[in-house]
Amino acid sequence: MQPSPIQLKNMSYLGIKVWPRYGAEEASTDPFDFNGVIIGEGVEVAVLPEGAKDTIYAVRLHIKIANEEGAPAPYDLDIEVAGIFEISDKVTPDERENMITINGCAVLYSAIRDQVLTLTSRSSLGPLMLPTVNFLDHKKFEHASPAAPPLE
Repeated sequence: MQPSPIQLKNMSYLGIKVWPRYGAEEASTDPFDFNGVIIGEGVEVAVLPEGAKDTIYAVRLHIKIANEEGAPAPYDLDIEVAGIFEISDKVTPDERENMITINGCAVLYSAIRDQVLTLTSRSSLGPLMLPTVNFLDHKKFEHASPAAPPLE
């Protein structure tokens, strides 16, 4: 194990709503199947403070299950969390935003996932563990690698 080039410096929840759906099925001991459930997300990333050396970033992650479309989940969720991350200056400036976005969101999502499980563990509908996800779809650009010489 080794330290990550990205370190979480501070994290806070900006809002939490976890509400059991009326008319939903009774509590189950089986893990909930999220197949068909629409999980909305919002991501914002910014360098802090404006104009400073770009190694401090703010990441904001918003996760929502509104149960308006798709398969129903036993809970309505609306959770937003913000984190302040520091990235090593050894990471090239070109790689920083992607690295912060992908890994910062993963760190914040795991905190949301744990918070939802904690809050629902004592609820009448039973515990809900959000699915494991990644944020690779938020990668902004690919870095071109040098072309290999042609084979002769």
